Amino acid sequence: MIIYHHAKFLTVNEQNDIFEQLWIEDGRIVYVGPAKDYPPQAELVDLQGAYVTPGLIDIHAHVGTWAEVTEDINDANEYSEPFTPLMHALDSVDIRHFSFQHALEGGVTTVQTGPGSANVIGGIWSILKTAGPTLPSRVLVERSGLKGALGENPKNVFGNQYKRKPMTRMAIAQLLRDGFQRASQLNEQQRAEQIKQNSELRPFIEVLRGDMPLRLHCHRADDIMTAIRIAKEFNVKLHLEHCTEGYLIVDAVKNSGFHATLGPYMLTPSKYETRNSTPAIAAIFKEHNIPFAIMTDHPFVPIQYLKYCATEAIRYGLDEDTALKSITINAAKLVQLDHRIGSLEEGKDADFVVWSHPIFETEAKVLQTYVNGQKYYEAE
Repeated sequence: MIIYHHAKFLTVNEQNDIFEQLWIEDGRIVYVGPAKDYPPQAELVDLQGAYVTPGLIDIHAHVGTWAEVTEDINDANEYSEPFTPLMHALDSVDIRHFSFQHALEGGVTTVQTGPGSANVIGGIWSILKTAGPTLPSRVLVERSGLKGALGENPKNVFGNQYKRKPMTRMAIAQLLRDGFQRASQLNEQQRAEQIKQNSELRPFIEVLRGDMPLRLHCHRADDIMTAIRIAKEFNVKLHLEHCTEGYLIVDAVKNSGFHATLGPYMLTPSKYETRNSTPAIAAIFKEHNIPFAIMTDHPFVPIQYLKYCATEAIRYGLDEDTALKSITINAAKLVQLDHRIGSLEEGKDADFVVWSHPIFETEAKVLQTYVNGQKYYEAE
């Protein structure tokens, strides 16, 4: 057993407790609370007055799949055709990619990664820890969502560049509906056979069954409404990715009952549909009680800057407690992993970050990052 003490442990639990001791055994938290007597055989680690938070969580990134140095080795987008539902994050992730080290340097211990937004249907996302000896040892959720995209990206890639469908938003919606329409027509026996064969309808069947959500890239307000409309047509769970102009139709987003991952808003508008991007969206969603997390969309904002994305939301009106939750426990809740990660509570994975100062202070620096109780990063 290892006992960490002489620090402020920000639990991010329901009560936002701040405690004095953290006990770790076999990669799990066995105690977090006020200082108390400890077993004589325990190993003590003095954190010298540091601040400790749960490991940060980014549930929309392309860590380990995007070369970042040259597009020639981009494994995040399958540009051969617009409809690629069988592409899977785990078949493109390189756990030795430098983005995982950068994640640890920024205190990020869990990421959701996978196909980008070039395709109308891009494939399957996965949720991983950012450290561990092998890919299987890092996987938290192998199939965490079916990724699709509305708007300019599929149009530009296939319509403008390749002069093929989809050239319009109408065609994007038709391609998106196609998989669900075909899967909806199958009886249970036929669906089981399609899953067994791993056919291109398998992901749509899984979404229809509620096994995983549909995750749709959507920036413009009309694209957000199209995403909501199609999800309602097929009665599937939808997660709005980016939701850039969601604050312009905030009542519609709230009434849909769907959740969102917001960002990246620390960029110049790279296309017309992101011209209304603002960090103020987080505070607006908080005011309207819409559940959300904050993303980097790595590599568009580097993964190690996740905390700065939350800091920018604070500058635009979001309170600090919600900002921290948006990159810890609330992110975990949106991917149904809050029983394991997202806060410092007994029984959860021992993922935590040691900071030199309170996380949102300008001077705050990551001193150490732990995943499953093991120290994988220490500042020099």
